[in-house]
Amino acid sequence: MSAPLADVVRRLETVLSAEERLYLRLREVLRREESELLGLDASELEATVAEKRALAEEAKLLEESRRIVMVELGVGLGLGEEPVKLSRLIAQLGPEAGGLPGLHGRLRALVGSTRALLEGNERFASRSLVRVQETLRMLGRAIPEETVGYGRRPRSSGQVGRGRLVRQAI
Repeated sequence: MSAPLADVVRRLETVLSAEERLYLRLREVLRREESELLGLDASELEATVAEKRALAEEAKLLEESRRIVMVELGVGLGLGEEPVKLSRLIAQLGPEAGGLPGLHGRLRALVGSTRALLEGNERFASRSLVRVQETLRMLGRAIPEETVGYGRRPRSSGQVGRGRLVRQAI
C-alpha cells in the first residue's frame, strides 16, 4: 500500500476510534437518562438531555469527518468519488486494512445498542407523557368551574376560577 493510502487508513482509524469513544459516552448518558426517567428526577433529566444533545451534535461532526475520509480512501483505491460503505473499503484493502475491521465491528455494535437504548427511553417518555396528560384532563374535569374575583365577568372566559391552571395545562 502506498504511503498516502496508509495515511488515509490511519486517519480513518482515528475517526472511527473517536466515534467509538463518543458512542460509549452516549450509551452511559442514555443509561443515566433511563434511571432519571424512572425516578422522575426532572432537574437531573434536564441536564442529561442537554448533554445528550451536545453528544449528538458531536456525533454528526464525526460522521461527516468519517464520510470525507472514506471518500478519499475510495478515490485512492480507484472506487470513484461516490460514498462507499466501510465494509467494501475494508474488503478492497484486504490485509492492509489494519485495525479497520475491528473498529468497524465494535462501532456497529455500539450504534445498535445505543439505538436500542434511545428508542427504549423515547417509548418510556412518550407513555409517561400520555399518562400525565390523561391525569391533567381528569383533574380538569373534576374541578368545578367557579368564578373568583370582583365584578361581573363572563363565565365562558375560562381565564378565571379554580382549576384555571389545570385547564390551561391541558
